[in-house]
Parts: sequence; structure tokens; C-alpha cells
Amino acid sequence: MTALYVSLSRLRVPDERAPDLVRAFRRRARLVEEAEGFVDLQVWQADKDPGEFIMVSRWRDREAFKAYMKSERHRISHARIDPDLDRVIRLERLEHLHTYEVVAE
Repeated sequence: MTALYVSLSRLRVPDERAPDLVRAFRRRARLVEEAEGFVDLQVWQADKDPGEFIMVSRWRDREAFKAYMKSERHRISHARIDPDLDRVIRLERLEHLHTYEVVAE
């Protein structure tokens, strides 16, 4: 079995800016993929609330996640966000699901 560290970020933008946020995620620099311990990243958009997003990232462990969050790659990735879009993105909630054992796939 494999243990994974999971982080969820609940983001909100005005509904009219939702397509811009989707485009930004699709065009992201993908520098996180080079980070030690990174497993994957998904961005989910609510079907009944287009301005609500959840970003889910999975990591080998909390230390790998914390190292990336302090890294130059993370800084560069966030610096690429259009300032007008960045101003309207609201982090509503950040959850760290700690480490879970994968028991079935």
C-alpha cells in the first residue's frame, strides 16, 4: 500500500471570471510536476456554481509539499498569474488531509 499527503484549496472567482481561471490552470507552467514527491494535481469546477473551484494535489508526504510551497518553482508559477485575475481569486478554504493510506484502487 502507498501513503499519500493530500492538499485541497477551495477557490472562488466571480462567475464571469471562471473561464479565465480555467484557461490559467490549463496553461499553467507545470513546474510542480518537476517537484520531488509530487504525485498529481487536479482542478475541479462545481457544476452548479461556476465560480467555485477545488484544487487537489497529492504528494508523497507533507515534507515534499512544504518544500515545494517554499520553492522558486512555486514562486515562478504564481508570478505568471495575470494580476487582474489574481486580484479576484479568493482562497475560501485550505485543507491539508494529512497522510492517508491508499487501501484500494
